Amino acid sequence: MSDTPLTWDIPSSWQPALEAARAGGGLLLIGAIDTGKSTLAAVLANAALEAGRSVAIVDADVGQSSIGPPACVGLARPKRPIADLSALAPEAIDLVGACSPARHLLQLVASVGSIAARARAAGAETIITDTTGLISGGMGRALKAAKIRVLDPDVLVALQGEEEVEHLIAPYERRSRPAVLRLRPSPRVRPRGREERAANRQRNFSRYFRGGATLSLDWRQAPIENGAWTGGEPLPGHLRAYAEECAACEVLHAERHPEGVCLIVAGHPDANGLRSLGDSFHGRALVVERGSLDNLLVGLLDETGGTRALAILEEVDFRARRMGLYTPLAEASAVRGVRLGSIQLARDGSQLGTVDVSGE
Repeated sequence: MSDTPLTWDIPSSWQPALEAARAGGGLLLIGAIDTGKSTLAAVLANAALEAGRSVAIVDADVGQSSIGPPACVGLARPKRPIADLSALAPEAIDLVGACSPARHLLQLVASVGSIAARARAAGAETIITDTTGLISGGMGRALKAAKIRVLDPDVLVALQGEEEVEHLIAPYERRSRPAVLRLRPSPRVRPRGREERAANRQRNFSRYFRGGATLSLDWRQAPIENGAWTGGEPLPGHLRAYAEECAACEVLHAERHPEGVCLIVAGHPDANGLRSLGDSFHGRALVVERGSLDNLLVGLLDETGGTRALAILEEVDFRARRMGLYTPLAEASAVRGVRLGSIQLARDGSQLGTVDVSGE
């Protein structure tokens, strides 16, 4: 955008939303991409601050994050009027693990709920939640409906040029809450192309990881939260050799699980051999290919399960059960868990690929 909320002439149609922000409570913003949700969030925050309210902003736009790095839900609590959300330092982040909600709906909703709960616990009187531009199809409906149920906002603020979000707000028209406000996007909003959005993500990742260092982490101290790896009992040598024979490729690490066995392999395993291996363990064989772990974005979790910092997984020593992580976190003594993302990143923030490391 060419100028900022502090220099705007606020559209008169936005006044009901400003009054809602001044009154306090939860406001959830929905709209397609390039409708100005982040700018509206700043405008509403300024109105609430000027009314003497304590304010929290939950940034759930994982693809174009303004508060904290991409692929995360961020929290900020401004103390004075702001020109732009990106000027705010995050008070907390929670790793979702991807820059698109697709295939990460559960984690995105869980992260939004966790960060919003933190805002409420901090005593915020006005909580403004920005969201992604995913509004179409069954996925868009499911995501927005889940966020509304988790957040229970007082006001649902719909930014739309025509009627593109009517299908999302229609179910709430006859309910006692949330109140529904329809706003038109400001003509000052400037559309951004795909390349510009990708460049913005790279800059934000680069800014986050700039000045980082490599930490060594024992995964027995910090087991993985959302994957089979590190959650089971390591197989003894003879059983790992049997697993390698079935898989017909090198097995770097193997664990027994209630559902069968988990393998980390170098190469492409034989599908028939994996089925036979799973049967031998009265379950199935979950497989993670070693290459999918290279440069993987992960979250380092504290004792409460909150995301203490992000890291790039750059090395795994399976024999010593240690991970080498590039991160801005100074030391690892408080890390109690690791959450795997699905993005592979270089240190300069450029995205190298997307992977599925669940083993499913």
